[in-house]
Parts: sequence; C-alpha cells; structure tokens
Amino acid sequence: MSIYKALVIVHVILFAYWLGADWGVYVNSRYVADGKLSLEERYRFLLASFRIDLMPRIAFTLLPAVGLQIASFYGAWPATGPLMIGVWIGSLLWLAMNVAGYRLRGTPRGEQLRQVDQWVRIVLVVVCIGIGGFASLTGQLIPVRFVAFKLTVFGVMIVIGLVLRAIMKNWALGFRLLGSEGPSAKVDRLFESSLARAKVIAWGMWSMSGLMAFLGIVQPG
Repeated sequence: MSIYKALVIVHVILFAYWLGADWGVYVNSRYVADGKLSLEERYRFLLASFRIDLMPRIAFTLLPAVGLQIASFYGAWPATGPLMIGVWIGSLLWLAMNVAGYRLRGTPRGEQLRQVDQWVRIVLVVVCIGIGGFASLTGQLIPVRFVAFKLTVFGVMIVIGLVLRAIMKNWALGFRLLGSEGPSAKVDRLFESSLARAKVIAWGMWSMSGLMAFLGIVQPG
C-alpha cells in the first residue's frame, strides 16, 4: 500500500470519528440541560460529554495535516518539503496541547492551554479563509480549486466551533448557579436558550462537513 492510500484511509477514519463522537456530545447535551434531572446526574452527563469530545478534538487537529499532505501528493497543494514538515509539526503540537488541556481541565494550567488553543483557532481562521478564499477567487497560490474551496470551508468550520464554544460558556455559569443557588427557572432558561442556539450551530457544522465531503469526492474546478 502506498503512503498516499494510507493517508486517504486515515483521513476517512478521522472524519468518521470526528462526526460520530460529535453526535454523542450533541445527544448528551439534552440531558445536561434537562432541569428534571438532579445536579449530580446532569454533571455526570457533562463529564461524559467532555470525555467524548476528546475524540473530535484529536481528529480535528490532525485533519489539516493529513488533508494537506494528501493534496500535496495529488499535486494540488504547493507546500512541500520543509513547509509540509512545518504543517505536521504544528498539527502535532496542536494535538498535544488539546490532549494536555483535556487532562488538565479545571486547573489554571488547563485554562491557559484553552486560551492558547483559542488563539490558534483564530489564527487558523484567518489563514484558511484568507488563503482559501483568495485562491478560490483568483486561481492563484493553490493550483486546484476544490482544495482551495475545502480550505475555506475548514476555516468556516473553525469559526462555527468558536461560536459554539462561546455559547456553551453559559453552561459553566449555569452549573455555578446550580451549585450556589440551587435549581431555578432562571437557570433552566439559561440552559435551554444555550441548547437551542447550540443545536442550530451544530447543524451548521454538520452541513459544512457534508460540503467538505462533497468537495473531496466530486472535486469541482
């Protein structure tokens, strides 16, 4: 088996694990927001969501390097040699940071890593949408347009993920209020409104992932 075919298989596996685990987090979120459950039960569902979410994080941090390496072999990505090595190093460091952030969650160090990860994602948004959008419109930088389209869509997916993170911050506030004040209609509304917005954002993310799959298979342009 060639390295190219092996990377294609890895790419498909990462895509599957990312989407499958993401659905698990989505299902669990209903129970985290369910005011009929006890605080202990809701917290257990929250912890389960954190554990399940580790797999999408791992997949998401590796997908750029694997995808760009495939594009490089295909002749659709100009970065080769040292530049591609840099992409792999960056992707693996991002992976290590996410795993460390998961293991250290709830600690000051874990919060620092979360903030760094936030900035990494913001930088990637600018790079992916900037380069991908420019290449999609002009046909420059990236010789094959569907790769430029995919890079742009990946940047949009990061934006959606950042918006989802901002919405779910209300859950941390909700659990603090539950612990200090106990159940109330105000806390229930906080969880329910956050969940309603998160559902819309989640469907947007899945729509973008479907578009990514379409672009990879059909390869328009």
